[in-house]
Amino acid sequence: MDLNKTSKVLCIILTVIGAFAMLGIAGRQDYNQEVLYTMPQEAYEQIVLILGDDATDTDIVRTYMNDKQYYDNLSY
Repeated sequence: MDLNKTSKVLCIILTVIGAFAMLGIAGRQDYNQEVLYTMPQEAYEQIVLILGDDATDTDIVRTYMNDKQYYDNLSY
């Protein structure tokens, strides 16, 4: 395999990896937004109070999903 053909194959491989990475990031963001929109306001406020104002959406969603039953019962 000559250098030019190797470069083309490497470019294709990197493009495919990049495309999958972008799909993964977009999927994670969609998931985070869906969870944030459906979680009770009381749960969101409690989690932000615990984690602080610098918490990312991913941090908030992870905390909520790790103890979803507890946070869902805060609104009752």
